[in-house]
Amino acid sequence: MKTLDLYIGKTVSFSILISSMGLVGLLSVLTFLEELGDLNEKYDALLAAKYIAYSMPRIFYDTLPYAILLGCLSGLGMLANSSQLIVMRSFGMSTWAITWCAAKPALAIVLLGLCLGETALPELEKKAKVIRESGVQESITSSSGFWFKENETYIRLGKVFSDGRLKDINLILERNGKVVKTVWAEKATYDYHRAKWSLFNVKTTKIGYQTETATQESTDWETAVTPSQLNTEILVDPGRMSIRELQKKISFLKGEGLEFGQFEVGFWTKIFQPLASLALVLVGVSFVFGPLRQTNIGTRLVAGITFSICFKFFQDFFGPASLVFNFSPLVAAALPILFSVALGWHLLRKAG
Repeated sequence: MKTLDLYIGKTVSFSILISSMGLVGLLSVLTFLEELGDLNEKYDALLAAKYIAYSMPRIFYDTLPYAILLGCLSGLGMLANSSQLIVMRSFGMSTWAITWCAAKPALAIVLLGLCLGETALPELEKKAKVIRESGVQESITSSSGFWFKENETYIRLGKVFSDGRLKDINLILERNGKVVKTVWAEKATYDYHRAKWSLFNVKTTKIGYQTETATQESTDWETAVTPSQLNTEILVDPGRMSIRELQKKISFLKGEGLEFGQFEVGFWTKIFQPLASLALVLVGVSFVFGPLRQTNIGTRLVAGITFSICFKFFQDFFGPASLVFNFSPLVAAALPILFSVALGWHLLRKAG
């Protein structure tokens, strides 16, 4: 049985890696072709290729569950077409044992992807976005700027540049629900040696019984925010952050009394990704032993791609729906997985 275990594991691992390479390659080419429409004097084809290179780990991470499903379908499908699965079952190997043999290499690949998502992925994603946004537009912020809160101060940054420069800065200090001071600065730069921001052409307005206004050529801005943190906040989506970063962000927003729903959705989606991959392994095995038993490899791959698209659709639907209809993001992340497990379990039980 140990020999069969290793044989199934090698076959499934190879199929998963081939499926992953195919998905990453296809999506990278399609993304590069899309980027060609945004080329300009600052953002040429070489920079677009560099952006794609930095984005490939993210594409690998995002497509890993679907590569696992396709890999299980194709790997076990080849064994089924050559009647090897029938021989294995005749030697007393149950469908559940075969499922576990397929799940073990898939789980190892998932853990590898999880390590990538927790270490290198956020930084690589930030570098990719800096390359693209700095080339396509002047700054990395939208036209409405970037808002955030630090202690009792609301902060709006009109333009944020990836090299640590800011333009059109507004600071609004609030105490007991009332605005007591506003600060506007034309620009700001970050001194990496002193680890401080310097504001330039500053206008300060104190609001009380009388309004007092003062101007300064420059002043230090006491804040814990760094250019690297700003780049992460603006450029890296919650789903691309590490679990540790998401925990810190959720804790901070809770403490400030601010909305943290989208970060909670990203947190639970990342927590459940290994389970999502194993659920898709179960679906893949159940398809091979169930309704797709007598079909060819092409039909199995079409079925796998169709199910992957549906799974992705429900993941993308339930996450935002939990914010709109105010139900737990944990439930939103778990629902597609529970459906996949239920479907796979049902088909495997029918197959015996």
